[in-house]
Amino acid sequence: MMKKSIFTLLFLAIVACVSAQSLQFELKGHVYANGESIICDSVSEMGELVQEMQIRNLTSTSLQVMVKREIIQMVDGTENSFCWGNCFAPTVDVSSRPVTMDAGAVSVEGLLSFHQLLDPTYSSDPSNYAVGTSVVKYYAYPADNEEDKVCIEVWFAYNAEGVSEKPSISFSHAYPNPASSMVRFDYNLSAADNVSAAVYNLLGQEVMREQLNNMQGVVSFSVADLNDGIYFCNLFVNGQAVKTEKFVVKKF
Repeated sequence: MMKKSIFTLLFLAIVACVSAQSLQFELKGHVYANGESIICDSVSEMGELVQEMQIRNLTSTSLQVMVKREIIQMVDGTENSFCWGNCFAPTVDVSSRPVTMDAGAVSVEGLLSFHQLLDPTYSSDPSNYAVGTSVVKYYAYPADNEEDKVCIEVWFAYNAEGVSEKPSISFSHAYPNPASSMVRFDYNLSAADNVSAAVYNLLGQEVMREQLNNMQGVVSFSVADLNDGIYFCNLFVNGQAVKTEKFVVKKF
């Protein structure tokens, strides 16, 4: 019995060490789980998709905090950059210097932001913007311990709805949402040679895909065998993701 108790305590101690984090991503009080994926689809006047974010120091000591990015998928003709204290060029993956964060403090709004430039020529004409979904992971970590990092994944989705120069694409929000057995999306395309819809989990792994052979209709996915959680559905036209929708699977 004593041996079992010792092993139990050791296991709990290991779990506590593994799960402990010094930092977390949040925004205006909303806390994001480590590794969580979010969609950014609001275009600024400068032709950028901009995702504001904050970092909180969860420790009782001051930390020197670094930020770095990892590009998972990038739409041709777009550029990605981030700001952490300073704003860095699209070629920079790691912040050049840390930002000091006091114990328990959260970074001020505007200090950390992620940017997806849809038109590197800085044109104000939306018809020049590149259509599609780019996926980028961002990490925050103490400068002296990169292993103690926290991650958030941003899906930058520009869908070109309402832009006459782009192909007309309609792809509805998921319904029902949350979904327990089936999830559906209505779609309507003006012209496309190769169209499919694919569902991804939070790890970015494709879990199912359907080829769309009609120009309009409903695409349905059975989610009965999926675990509860958040998923994304991408609409692909000629191999390019042009629309991204988020939904939740919850078994009642």
